[in-house]
Amino acid sequence: MAKFTSRLRRRQLDQYLVKYSDLNLPPKGFISEIRRALEMSSYSLAERMKISQPAVIQLEESEKNGTITLSSLRKAAEALDCKIVYALVPNTTLEETIMRQAQIRAEQLSESLFKTMGLEKQATTNADKESIIQEIADELIQKGRRDLWKHEH
Repeated sequence: MAKFTSRLRRRQLDQYLVKYSDLNLPPKGFISEIRRALEMSSYSLAERMKISQPAVIQLEESEKNGTITLSSLRKAAEALDCKIVYALVPNTTLEETIMRQAQIRAEQLSESLFKTMGLEKQATTNADKESIIQEIADELIQKGRRDLWKHEH
């Protein structure tokens, strides 16, 4: 039952996050863009945030460079009458990530099997190898275990 709950959770999260998939940081950052759209000077924002004007410029620069803290971003958002929407948005769907990882893990797990078969002079065709890897991947997905993310060196 847990595996179905996990799948359902992934699907629901995929549907929720898809609306954020095209969201990108504007070239000058959200703080600067919103401030300018509101026709607010950096001095006015500084006053509202109770910081200096050079600190506002530094804050906008740190957002643009990806070094801003969530705390600073929250303060700027409040001063701009905005809210922060924080999200991690997967590059693909969570389901696709699971399938890709199952394939990778299956390839890792099958390596020793193929080596042993090779030592025993048991020939395996590429089609046989692909079939076995796919069976292992399907089993990993079916089990829904966390060892899907283990990495063997």
